[in-house]
Amino acid sequence: MSLIHREDLENRQVKLTIAVDAESWHKALSDAYKQHRAYFPVEGYAPGAAPREALEKAYAPDVLYQEAVNLTFPAALVEAVNAQDLQIAGTPSLSVVEIGPDGYTFAAVVDLYPEVKLGQYKGLSAPMQQVELSNDDVESALNDYCRAHVKETEEERAAMGDEVTLDFEGYVDGEPFAGGQADGYPLVLGSGAFIPGFEEQVAGIRVGECRDVNVTFPQAYTPELAGKAAVFKVKAHKIIRRHVPALTEEFAREQGFEDLAALRRKVMEDSIHMKEQQAMDAFTQNLLDQVMAAMEVTVPESMVESQLQGLMEELERTLMSQGMRLQDYLELAQLTMEDLRSHARANAEMAARYELAMMEIVRLENITVTEEELQAKYGELSAMYGMTYQQLHQQLPPARLSHDIKLMRARAVVVDSAKRL
Repeated sequence: MSLIHREDLENRQVKLTIAVDAESWHKALSDAYKQHRAYFPVEGYAPGAAPREALEKAYAPDVLYQEAVNLTFPAALVEAVNAQDLQIAGTPSLSVVEIGPDGYTFAAVVDLYPEVKLGQYKGLSAPMQQVELSNDDVESALNDYCRAHVKETEEERAAMGDEVTLDFEGYVDGEPFAGGQADGYPLVLGSGAFIPGFEEQVAGIRVGECRDVNVTFPQAYTPELAGKAAVFKVKAHKIIRRHVPALTEEFAREQGFEDLAALRRKVMEDSIHMKEQQAMDAFTQNLLDQVMAAMEVTVPESMVESQLQGLMEELERTLMSQGMRLQDYLELAQLTMEDLRSHARANAEMAARYELAMMEIVRLENITVTEEELQAKYGELSAMYGMTYQQLHQQLPPARLSHDIKLMRARAVVVDSAKRL
């Protein structure tokens, strides 16, 4: 990589023109071929077996260029930005200037961090809630502990509250309808997840039994089904009943405690720790709100958009971990993607303001992160998540980790110097 030209634009923007050298480009083309050859069928060859020369002849000499650009421009851009010691706000705008078999040149227009004028950020004060644990708190925590350790049994006949694994198919006027069929669907009877009356009619079903469930779709339903009578043919495969265990000496020993009193002590300790953490979080947020309220800054739109994209990706990952697609979530919440982005925009703006405030504190306090500190943090994260250094390095590059550590230390400057009221 080589930086060909830097041009300082208006409104704190910089245009970098960057060249990717032939060696890096040839390697990227080779990697792109290995990663994507299966997607390019070539007559006379099995899928993915065509030599690169045959693939490029069948399609075009530049067939792999886009994939190779995607493999090379991030590292080239980061190198150029670091070489110029730039603080970038948001996602750069990229364009390819020239490209060929021996390399390419691209331009990146980046928004720099805006000028930030902070008010007071050290020696602030905020209320700190006094933490107490009432008898009701203890009983609630113990009940939560029991509910978190439910026992499961397989039953032959379903009752309300049981989870029944069903096959079902719905019919209206004797014809199946779109979206009315599923196999192996886990339904908790009484959850209200299905049409009114459906779950009550499934109650009492036995494992292996088939039965018809007769329901009427609500008027406030999809237009093609609203108000219509339907028959669902269902078959039960498995019935799970969950029991909340009683708080007994036997239960305590099953959980690895010496006796019930030891379990109670542990639950109380965890509860008081959680309350203390909640109080500290509220104290910290109050201080950060003060810092951001006193800050003078114009937040770049690209930075807000970058934060917003990050929030959307985090939501999608969370939904995937729960077995749900983003599109399913939108339909369930009756939202469009535009609605969702609009609702999340205020949080994105706040996240951008927080980052700008903390990075200004980093500058003012001359906060740095050494290579030794980075390696120690990687070791800590490796032990915490059971990941190798290489895995962590790939998912959390050193520049990103260093940035995150600086933000945490800037936050500590605010909190550690504050007074508790």
